[in-house]
Amino acid sequence: MSAENWIKSFVALVGLATFLFGIVKFIQVQAVEAEKPYLERKLAWCEQAVETTARISTSVAPAQEDLDRFWQMYWGVMGLIEKESITAAMVDFGRSLNSLPSGAEGSKDVDAHLSSLQGKSLALAHACRKELSCEWSPAWALFNQAEACQSS
Repeated sequence: MSAENWIKSFVALVGLATFLFGIVKFIQVQAVEAEKPYLERKLAWCEQAVETTARISTSVAPAQEDLDRFWQMYWGVMGLIEKESITAAMVDFGRSLNSLPSGAEGSKDVDAHLSSLQGKSLALAHACRKELSCEWSPAWALFNQAEACQSS
């Protein structure tokens, strides 16, 4: 094979590879664009859930409005969007919320329970961050987190 034919073949191969790469990237971008409305709603609901659990877990006497909102989200919209990690975090927070001790402000039981709720609220925030980063961009999630995204 002559050098000229080799160069033509190489150029054709590079052109084909570039074309195929462009098609793959286009399909990936279209997939994210198609999911964008769902992902934006999931982000908004996760933000609401995290803000609500944070308010509950930092108050000795949480507002009834926040308690009601948590349970509304627990039994409603979060069921539409959550996967295993968010489900586990919501259930864990809900169980702890149901076992809230009654007592005087500043008692050891109440303080310990608030500390536990704060940790569970933070766990929910981390679960939301993980799921959202995996859904928006698995490559970003791998770059920013030690654990890989798993499809559930």
